[in-house]
Amino acid sequence: MLIKFQAPGPWWSRGVQLLWLLPQAQVETETENWDLAVLVEEGNQELSLTVTNGNFREQRVVPARPWEYLQALFLMLSQYSLGPISPWGVLTGVRPGKIAAGLVDKLGPAKAVEELCEKWLLHLDNARLLVAAVNNGYPLLREKGLCLYISVPFCPSRCDYCSFASLPLDRWRGKIDSYVRQAAAELKELLLACRRYGHLVNSIYVGGGTPTALSPRQLEELLAPAAGWECEFTVEAGRPDTLTREHLAVFKDAGVNRISVNSQYPEDRTLAAIGRRHTAKQFYEALDMAVSAGLGIVNSDLIIGLPGQTPEGFAAVISRLAAAGAGNITIHALALKRGAEIRQQYLDGAESRAIAAAAYARMDELGFQPYYLYRQRNMASNLENVGFGLPGSYCYYNIASIAESEPVLGVGAGAASKLGRADSFISLVNPRDVNQYLARCEDLLQRKLNWLQVDKQSRP
Repeated sequence: MLIKFQAPGPWWSRGVQLLWLLPQAQVETETENWDLAVLVEEGNQELSLTVTNGNFREQRVVPARPWEYLQALFLMLSQYSLGPISPWGVLTGVRPGKIAAGLVDKLGPAKAVEELCEKWLLHLDNARLLVAAVNNGYPLLREKGLCLYISVPFCPSRCDYCSFASLPLDRWRGKIDSYVRQAAAELKELLLACRRYGHLVNSIYVGGGTPTALSPRQLEELLAPAAGWECEFTVEAGRPDTLTREHLAVFKDAGVNRISVNSQYPEDRTLAAIGRRHTAKQFYEALDMAVSAGLGIVNSDLIIGLPGQTPEGFAAVISRLAAAGAGNITIHALALKRGAEIRQQYLDGAESRAIAAAAYARMDELGFQPYYLYRQRNMASNLENVGFGLPGSYCYYNIASIAESEPVLGVGAGAASKLGRADSFISLVNPRDVNQYLARCEDLLQRKLNWLQVDKQSRP
């Protein structure tokens, strides 16, 4: 949908967040061939709003104040769409939990739910889900320490829905050993500096790409600097067709205590349709192997909005994952991005919403509780990504990274560091291109080491 949006100054940046909630919205300021026009004119302490597609036309005049503006625009767009454009109301952005956490601290959980519904226009179910995730996850956050993220950007193949910066394994085989050596050296220097300057390490997270696309020997070399570090230590083994017993042995020796084994949806016709090069049987065998290895908590990801899904089938998959020993189950909604092969949602909005309702109900029946939540643009039915876990199994890294509550040191190509404290983080991103990473790593590493020293000196 092509939307012509004209608004002065800050009213444009506020309003465009709501326009992006419309399905497949493309927003332009000047275009002749628009599907919908949204016009905002500023007068004497008033805003005049117009929403029209030629046949539909709605106009309102509201005070030139952010809340009145956002609420009026949301209601006008919802009237055009014949229903709320999002169950999340005017609460846009990736991290709604940060707003909810402030409301919970100020008002308490029950009043926070009311405020989210009345002021932010959330659907009641969404407000309750968000507050529950905040109540379960935020109390675990620590006042001191930081997290490390290690990037393994290689994948054996690319799934059709994927938009991550994953690199084809075969094309980069000649560089992988060099990459592993450099990333391991970067990790070693950062951990030594953390110890030298008294920085607590709360969590180490190895993501991708597909970390287990590396050989066991390569992973052993990469993880060696972190071996025995007493903290939460997670590795994504996302593709079950890459996981071996040798990998699991390396993880156990290194002290890994969380592992993620994913299929996104373990049904053969779905896996074939989205370009996953493994079967449901292979996934369940890999999951059983991971659980039997005794590393600790095993997570599995599912995506709502893939072909072949039904509410009953999705709930049944959750039950089977729980019975197989998954202590964490993360439910994502399919988000379409520029880097993906597909351009349209597989399922319509009503189907995705029904699947989400069935999934959340089954989680509750099985004793899994939400503990972190985040959102993205172009998500199926304006849904959300939610991490569920059995009590005592919550992933600290995910809670802290979504809450943006502490610094993150990024290791490897494409890894982002967040340096600073409280609301004053500065991002420092390693190059995504492996060759650029190898060329520039030393300089970027030195900037992180300098920050670790300065931050130590500035702490009381």
